[in-house]
Amino acid sequence: MDNGMIFIINPISGKRGKGAVRKERVDAYIKVKERGLNAEAVLTEYVGHATELAQQAIENGASRIVSVGGDGTMNEIAKVMVGTDIPLGLVPMGSGNGLARHLNLPLDFDAALEVATSDHVRGIDTGEVNGHPFFNVMGFGFDAEIGRRFNESKGRGFMTYLQEGLKALFTYRSCRYTLLPKDGPVSLDAYIVAVANSSQYGNNAYIAPDASLKDGKLNIVAIQSPGFFGTFDLIWRIFSKAIYGSRKVKTFCAETIRIRLSRPGFFHADGEIFECNEEIGIVARPRSLQMVIPSSQFS
Repeated sequence: MDNGMIFIINPISGKRGKGAVRKERVDAYIKVKERGLNAEAVLTEYVGHATELAQQAIENGASRIVSVGGDGTMNEIAKVMVGTDIPLGLVPMGSGNGLARHLNLPLDFDAALEVATSDHVRGIDTGEVNGHPFFNVMGFGFDAEIGRRFNESKGRGFMTYLQEGLKALFTYRSCRYTLLPKDGPVSLDAYIVAVANSSQYGNNAYIAPDASLKDGKLNIVAIQSPGFFGTFDLIWRIFSKAIYGSRKVKTFCAETIRIRLSRPGFFHADGEIFECNEEIGIVARPRSLQMVIPSSQFS
């Protein structure tokens, strides 16, 4: 839509209000005359379609793009908006809603629509790994393995994620990593190496409780193998914002970092899985995405 607002809707993300009803609710919101919205709503039809729709909207001069879906939909849309001055609104309808929770966006559909169409816009940091933008967390190891299993499963939601995690718990083994920040290398055997732009994976699972979207840095969290019983302590710490208190956790911040793996493998970027060679590069992109946020987040 030329110079208008476009809502890009994933009809199958998450578990709430799936299907055509999402578009019907957005259409009803747009049609209220008092709002005076010049907008249209479109449904995604396949993986990657949201990226195509967002790119087309940018080329057509859209004034704003609103993602209605989960973290994956938001990632598909936002990755072509990084570096532009077009605001991104977010109506979270996914399983985890990590970025939305970090920003204190409402999870209620109607309330989220109100925020997404408001004038409260601020630039937020993003990350980039091997050319792939990410907005919440990217990482290697156990969480990438869970993400791979989750993506291949038929179920969705927190319980499916938990079930896949418990399955992986009995088979996954640590890997040797060499972290290469500017101030010198650090080598360790790690169960998870997470690089966080925002504070959590989703569902209030905090991997980097003090992460900020406006400091121009990424939080690196390396977790050594906790052992079977230590895993339950680690899970408690993640959901209690107490992960930094574990002896198994090493943390630091960096604007850029290279990470060397002991063998080729894969990583996830906001849950999307990518194969990689032994060394990859990661960089923070300060204030590179214009985001519509709640007025309470202006401080």
